[in-house]
Amino acid sequence: MLKTYLMENYGYNEPIFLNDLTIQGLSENAVRQAVKRLVANGFLERYDNGIYYIPKRDGLLGKSYLDPSLVIMRKYIQSKSEIYGYVTGESFANQLGLTTQMPAVIEVVTNREATNGRTITVGSERVRIKKAPIMVSDSNADLLQLLDSIGQAEKYTELSIHETIDILISYVRKKCFTKDQLSEVIPALTGATAKKLIEWGMIYEFAS
Repeated sequence: MLKTYLMENYGYNEPIFLNDLTIQGLSENAVRQAVKRLVANGFLERYDNGIYYIPKRDGLLGKSYLDPSLVIMRKYIQSKSEIYGYVTGESFANQLGLTTQMPAVIEVVTNREATNGRTITVGSERVRIKKAPIMVSDSNADLLQLLDSIGQAEKYTELSIHETIDILISYVRKKCFTKDQLSEVIPALTGATAKKLIEWGMIYEFAS
């Protein structure tokens, strides 16, 4: 039963979090015991405490290995159907083109954390996770990510302030953010970021 469920709902090389596994007709303990049996017979591989995956057999390496970036994404950022976090800090500044630096620690804001910040290790990656100021969802994650980047722009950019502003404005236009979307995330907006939105002329790029 569990084997079929895992193949249908996860497939190969997808992180399987034991705490998230709920199977109709099986108790929590029964699920844990079934997982242990699947590890013992080689169907599942244990990645870390409470994290498993179905390895794909490979002619070169013998079996596939789980990418820590995927574990981070599934645990703290998004599943196949839901967004509950986003990457921030230097990682997102790099994605925007504000810096060429690659961070030693990935910063993530997520609904799945209750503290104001702690650093964990996932595989070979160090991750700084902190709770979201408001609930992150499919509809606001990109905008919250941008607002963080505006607030941190001078900290990470390698460009002139004018080049930095141009990149941020281009991102607003690309995403077609609206004033209604902005109004919905006002509780997450700091005074410093609100000031930059006005002084940098970005507030006028939000569609009515």
